[in-house]
Amino acid sequence: MVSYMLLLFGLIGVAANGVAGKMLNKNIAGTTAIFLSGTILIPVLLYFSDGNLWATIAVIGVWGFLYSPSFLNASAYMISSAPDSLEFANSLATSFGNLGVTLGTTIGGWIIVTKGVAYIPWIGVVFGLLAFLMMILKSRVEKRSEVVSICQN
Repeated sequence: MVSYMLLLFGLIGVAANGVAGKMLNKNIAGTTAIFLSGTILIPVLLYFSDGNLWATIAVIGVWGFLYSPSFLNASAYMISSAPDSLEFANSLATSFGNLGVTLGTTIGGWIIVTKGVAYIPWIGVVFGLLAFLMMILKSRVEKRSEVVSICQN
């Protein structure tokens, strides 16, 4: 049964990458926020699925849709922040992606050892909320710099 769930996750993920690519052409920040919402939505859905097989399968499908394009979305979001330095922004996106995997794995392992595996999804919620906070902060900084540049002209 697990292999069928992995297949479902992967097939939906392939379709999700196509959808995300089209959405990124319209609004990078909005698309990133929509797919990032999975970090909060999936643990809640898993909690309420309460071990029900069909509900869990549905959650895995939604998870595949929201998770699979995460690298694509993060890279596009990071690169859009530095349109004059695409190579630099691309390397930063890759480096911070690797840093995120390292920190997430380390903190996740620590939580498993100290609290148990049941807390892992909730750590994802914390990281998701921090990512949304960073998006809001970036937006405010960009708006301030626009206002300053308009006032200087």
